[in-house]
Amino acid sequence: MTPSKYLENLLASQNLSDTQEKDLQAHKKEVTDFLREEFGTDPVIKYAGSREKGTMICDRYDLDIVCYFPSSDERSLKEIREDVANRLSEKYLLTHKSSAERILDLKGSDTPGDFHIDVVPGRFIKDTKDVFLHVANGDKERMQTNLKVHIDHIVNSGCVPVIRLAKLWAHRNNLRIKTFVLELFVVEALSGYQNKGDLRKGFIKVMEAFKDDFSSTQLVDPANTNNIVSQLVDDSEKRAISQAAEMVLEKIKDSDEVEEWQDAFVDEGDTSKSAHGAAAATTVAYTAGSTFQPNRPWGGYDSGE
Repeated sequence: MTPSKYLENLLASQNLSDTQEKDLQAHKKEVTDFLREEFGTDPVIKYAGSREKGTMICDRYDLDIVCYFPSSDERSLKEIREDVANRLSEKYLLTHKSSAERILDLKGSDTPGDFHIDVVPGRFIKDTKDVFLHVANGDKERMQTNLKVHIDHIVNSGCVPVIRLAKLWAHRNNLRIKTFVLELFVVEALSGYQNKGDLRKGFIKVMEAFKDDFSSTQLVDPANTNNIVSQLVDDSEKRAISQAAEMVLEKIKDSDEVEEWQDAFVDEGDTSKSAHGAAAATTVAYTAGSTFQPNRPWGGYDSGE
């Protein structure tokens, strides 16, 4: 098997299984119905994030549901967010992210529900499709953005498969980087690159960019150039990612050995027999002695869309 074929199979193994997809849809409907019961028809409630961008991986995934209230809502953004959080907390176990409420499970559940859902409250800006989001961390309490612009920027970039590989590489190597930062950086790294459709060449190009340019590249929100997205990653995290990219390049840049590529993705399994969904593939991938052990997809750092 060639490295290119290995990467194709690896990506195929990262598609959600039918069971995972069914569960995700059921949880999405349950949460959406609950929000409708609580708030009526006022807010716009729909998919966002990696699901709509096509960048989801089953090793670590969540579903973003935006809950955007009309511009005529006179409450502050903080009040809107607190209201959404308080209502959700009546039914669900939550953890708070910078601009979202992460649903972990039903309250009082005997078995883990694995909801994988983030609810992003916001308020539309009058006469636009932009929104203000409340931001819990940082210098500013609100952020103006447009998630539809985010989605279109990533979907139309031609970089989605390489983005998924980079997300998997970062996750399995325990690297801290927000999802949207990673997505924007991959698009920037492959801008104008003629071989972005080649998984092997595209991934190596991204690793070279992480090694050489990640610490200095300024990434801006395509929906609002006042939002400097690269500032969400601190210097120590940038150095760790650059060093990890340098190490992986030493293994794979000129290598046709599939074992070297497997090592780069902390993968001791056989992905040559890829099936739709990762339930079987990941079971063999995390074999005894592997340096990577799977966490719940929401565990660990705040991936952040």
